[in-house]
Amino acid sequence: MAAFWAVNAIACAPAVPKPGPDRQESVWSAYLGSPRHDASAGETLNPDPRPQWHTDVGHAVRGAPAVGEGVLAVGVSDRLVALIDRTSGDVFWRQRLAGTVHGGPLLDGDRVYAATEASPESRVYALRLKDGKPLWSTPATGVQAPLAFDGTAVYAAGEDGTVLRLDAESGRPIWRRRLAGAVRAAPVVTPEGIVVATTTDSLFLLDATHGSVRGRVATRGSILGTPVLSDRRLFAATTAGGIIELELPALTTRWTRQAQEGVYGAMALVGDTLIAIARDGALWFIPIDAPDKARVLRLEIVSIAGPTPVAPGILVASVTGEVLLVDRADGKILWRAQLDGPIEQPPLVRDRQLVVVAGRGDIHAYR
Repeated sequence: MAAFWAVNAIACAPAVPKPGPDRQESVWSAYLGSPRHDASAGETLNPDPRPQWHTDVGHAVRGAPAVGEGVLAVGVSDRLVALIDRTSGDVFWRQRLAGTVHGGPLLDGDRVYAATEASPESRVYALRLKDGKPLWSTPATGVQAPLAFDGTAVYAAGEDGTVLRLDAESGRPIWRRRLAGAVRAAPVVTPEGIVVATTTDSLFLLDATHGSVRGRVATRGSILGTPVLSDRRLFAATTAGGIIELELPALTTRWTRQAQEGVYGAMALVGDTLIAIARDGALWFIPIDAPDKARVLRLEIVSIAGPTPVAPGILVASVTGEVLLVDRADGKILWRAQLDGPIEQPPLVRDRQLVVVAGRGDIHAYR
C-alpha cells in the first residue's frame, strides 16, 4: 500500500517546468513580426492542415504571439507570460507579472519584452528567455497596445496617451511624451521617427531621439490596428472604414479608399498589394500604386482580426471561431477549421506550422 501511494504521488506531482532555450536567432521586434505584417507571406501549408497540438495557458491569451524558430511567447490575462515549445505545445515556463498582459510580447535574442495594463500595476518588462526571470521592469501607464523595438530601445504607449522610450538593456527611461487620447495600436518605428495612433482620431509622428512631436494628422475614425510601414509609406485603417496611405514625414494623405464597415485588425502588405479585412468580412486587395483598381471579396463572416497572407492564399478568422484559407483570386474557401471564438488576432504560419489563438486561452497548432 505504501508503495502504491508513493507511485501515485509521483504520477500526480505537478510537472516541473523545463528551461527554455538560451536564445532565439529570429527577432520578433514588431507586432506580427515585421513592419509590413507579411512575416507569413512566403510560407506554404499542407493542402489539408491537421491538428498538431493544442495547449491551455490560462483564461485568455491577449495579443498576438511572438514566434521564434522553436518557441512561442504569449501574454495571458491571468497576469502571466508563457513560453511554449512550438514542436510539442509544452509550456517551458510561466512568469507572473504585476498586471494583465494585453498587447502581446516581443522576442529579441535571449529575452522577451512584455508590458502590463493597470490592473493592478502597469510595467514594462524584459524577461530572460531561458526561465522567464525578470531582467528589469519599469513603471508605465496602463499599456494595452503592443510594444515596439528598434534594436536598442523599447517603445510602450499607454491608455493615458503616454509614450515611453526605454533603453532595451537596462529599462532606463530615455524620454516620455504625453499625447491626447488612449493608444491601442503598437507604435511604429520608421526612418522619420515613431508613429503613434490615438483614440482621439489622430496620428502623431514623434522624434525618436527626444520624443518631440514632429507632426500630427486627424483621421476620420480611430486607428486600432497597427499601421503598415514600407520605407516612408505608411498605411492605416480606421474604425470608420477609411483605408489611407500617408507619406512620411509630412503625414500627407496620398490616397483614401472607403470600406462599408470599420477595419479593426491590422492590414498586411505583400509586394505592392495592401490586404485588409473589414468587420463585415469584406476582404480588400488594394494595389498601392493604383488604388482605384482595388477589388473586394465578400466573405460571410464577422472579423476583427487582420488577414494573414500565405503562399496558398489568405488566412482570415472570425469572431465565431472560424479560421478560413481563402483563394485570393475568387474567394473560394480552400480549408476551414472551427475553434472557440472570438478569435481576436491573426493566425500565424512558420515552417508550415499554423498557429491560432482561440477564444478561451487555447492555442492550436496545425500542420
